[in-house]
Amino acid sequence: MLKQRIITALILLPLAIVLLFYPSLQNFSLILIPVFGLLAWEWSGLLESKNTIVKYGFIAASLAIIGFFWYQLFEMGFFDSPNHIFIQKAGIGLINIYPFKALMVAALVWVLAFVLVLMFPKGTKLWTRGAALRMLFGWVMLAAAWLAVVMIRSSQYETDANYGGFMLLLMFLIIWGADVGAYFAGKTMGKHKLSPIVSPNKTWEGFFGGLVTSLVVAYGLATYMGMPLSLKYFIPFVLILGIVSVIGDLFVSMLKRQASVKDTSNILPGHGGILDRLDSTLSVAPFFVILMLWLKGGF
Repeated sequence: MLKQRIITALILLPLAIVLLFYPSLQNFSLILIPVFGLLAWEWSGLLESKNTIVKYGFIAASLAIIGFFWYQLFEMGFFDSPNHIFIQKAGIGLINIYPFKALMVAALVWVLAFVLVLMFPKGTKLWTRGAALRMLFGWVMLAAAWLAVVMIRSSQYETDANYGGFMLLLMFLIIWGADVGAYFAGKTMGKHKLSPIVSPNKTWEGFFGGLVTSLVVAYGLATYMGMPLSLKYFIPFVLILGIVSVIGDLFVSMLKRQASVKDTSNILPGHGGILDRLDSTLSVAPFFVILMLWLKGGF
């Protein structure tokens, strides 16, 4: 299993790096759509519905929502000149522009998701009576994550086409740092369970070890990038995103446990599904954008 995971990671890493930096902003946004289509397909397996109309309807609706957001960005001239939008509507005021307000909705939905994780297994009747609520969660979380990732990629696009790629790499390093750091800290020091019912292998020691790892690796890349953020802002920025990444992981784990599945699919040998790898990305991406807009008045 470990050998499979390593081989798959070695194959995917160069492809991911190329995707982050090589395509134009518009092509990047288009390439992401089928990727999120696969995420929607995997999410449909968590709906606990044997009705193919429900499952494929969910996938089709997910793609339609993302496609609609893409069209809105295209009509705004976002792909040709994204930075002028940030300049005209600097700071958190940008969130009030449609479709960017979807990020605020997603943030609220993730707060609700966290509450459901804390309540689990109590309160499951609130969201397991049919697939409707889980479908709604999926539509909001998938569409908002796609939008947030595209916005991050657009960072300073008109002056430095690679800057947004580094910003996305920073986001992924925070997520990977939290995941890898938690794994090793949990293995070596883990004694106190973080969420024994939802994810029995996670520990508080691993949680804090992951946050420290995220801080270290993120600070290294941020220093290389020359990000104009002082430590008094950068540290809480990374810590908040590290915590949010764990929430994303726990929420998808809760859905999988409820649906009695170990992995969302077998697309990635040794890793399970794409959703298994990007669950934290769904939660972190919207908060990453919101925090950056708040801290810097734009990108």
